[in-house]
Amino acid sequence: MPTIVFHGDADATVHASNGEQVIAASVGDTATVEIQHVNGSGARASTRRLHRSADGRVLAEHWTVHGAPHAWAGGSAKGSYTDARGPDASAEMLRFFFEHPRRPAH
Repeated sequence: MPTIVFHGDADATVHASNGEQVIAASVGDTATVEIQHVNGSGARASTRRLHRSADGRVLAEHWTVHGAPHAWAGGSAKGSYTDARGPDASAEMLRFFFEHPRRPAH
């Protein structure tokens, strides 16, 4: 199951190990990890870990948003529990799921 996780490393409400456990359960023990440093213009710096299968397919993405609190990354400053400094988690999730459509089980 394709999996994407976002977590702020300044989140004092939900421990970062929760996202790590979700990724571990999704990718298993054989995935390789490619680390990318993301620095958007005006957005918080992030580290994106791409977890790949043996054939190179991306199984999961794990985003660590540096300095982000317990908030939705890239949300409107008018909302509650949002961090307008991003990155835009909504856009990244849409990109990820369009790149990894679910296939019918039969």
